[in-house]
Amino acid sequence: MKQKDQRFATLAVHAGEGVFLHNPSSTPIYQTSTYTFDAVTDAAKVMQGSRNGFVYSRIGNPTVDAFERKLAVLEGADAAVAFASGMAALSAVFLELLKPGDEVISGSRVYGGTRGFFEQILGRLGCTVRQFSPFEDIRKQISLLVNNRTKVIFFETPSNPDLSIIDMRAVASVARRHRIYSVIDNTFATPYLQKPLDHGIDCIIHSATKYIGGHGDAIGGIVAGKADLVSRLRKTMLLYIGGCLSPFHAWLYLRGMKTLHLRMDHHCRSAAAIADYLSKHRKVRTVLYPGLAAHPGHKIARKQMSGFGGMVSFRLRSREACRKFLDRLNLCKIGVSLGDTETLVMNNALMFHSGLTDAACRKIGIEPDLVRISTGLEDVRDVIADLDRALEKV
Repeated sequence: MKQKDQRFATLAVHAGEGVFLHNPSSTPIYQTSTYTFDAVTDAAKVMQGSRNGFVYSRIGNPTVDAFERKLAVLEGADAAVAFASGMAALSAVFLELLKPGDEVISGSRVYGGTRGFFEQILGRLGCTVRQFSPFEDIRKQISLLVNNRTKVIFFETPSNPDLSIIDMRAVASVARRHRIYSVIDNTFATPYLQKPLDHGIDCIIHSATKYIGGHGDAIGGIVAGKADLVSRLRKTMLLYIGGCLSPFHAWLYLRGMKTLHLRMDHHCRSAAAIADYLSKHRKVRTVLYPGLAAHPGHKIARKQMSGFGGMVSFRLRSREACRKFLDRLNLCKIGVSLGDTETLVMNNALMFHSGLTDAACRKIGIEPDLVRISTGLEDVRDVIADLDRALEKV
């Protein structure tokens, strides 16, 4: 069977795996910084691109290459290039596509690290970031924001942490009309639940630290898209800035991706059960989960996702109520990441902005009464029992 005819689970296990000496069943870890040659002419041919091979692990490594090829296949992309973290991957894309004075149109709901990059790094370069809301007409908003300096439209769907949904086709149609790059952070959905390139998006960014790895033991990022952009990122951002992924972490991601479909199915089932439980609890004000019919983005999510993901957010009556709830959890752990085997729970205002008032938090896009849950791989009945005990103390 040709690879293009194979289904996701088969590709997750087999795609990208190379042919190595002695035919190992697991891709080896090429823990080396440099590669040697039998002759100068051999080195020159590899360095000039007329012969396949590797020169220096900052710009290419067999283990990292296998990870890149697997992710590219799963996303349906021409190619992919890995970085040392999700933020390294995101910053590489923007620094490659922008020059001083250029503008970005971004969804208003984005990860705090992304917001910080916009303000602290792009701001220094004289780049302006304009925002659109996921709760209003996407095409109209973006069309009004576009000008001759706009180079990138960026968004997350589902977004972090309020799980808002953005119509990918709507963004892609405006981007194509104005010849602007469309870029998505697909970390929450993964290629198993969502294929942005099929909806016309140009470029995909992942924090591989999350669901791609799935075990909370490696930091990394990856960008997938057209071969030309990926080649540019490798030649400039990896070669001259150097935020490369280690071979060992690439090997961990190769291992993690082989079970991505199994893990995501469990995460999705758990999230649906937790969202249903929370939506009926008298102390919970609002549940934010795209799988609920009451979610404002539910209809769009049903069209562009094959599952609703493993993240659930909800609101209590106050920041103090959130503090009491978090401090009384036992099985679930307080933690800032997501996509791990353990269920992780957090509140942005309490953990990152404890010195700000509620009003100040809301001004920077942080809801002080919002709790985010990253479902793990535990039995969901035990997780719900832990949530229930904590909520009873609020």
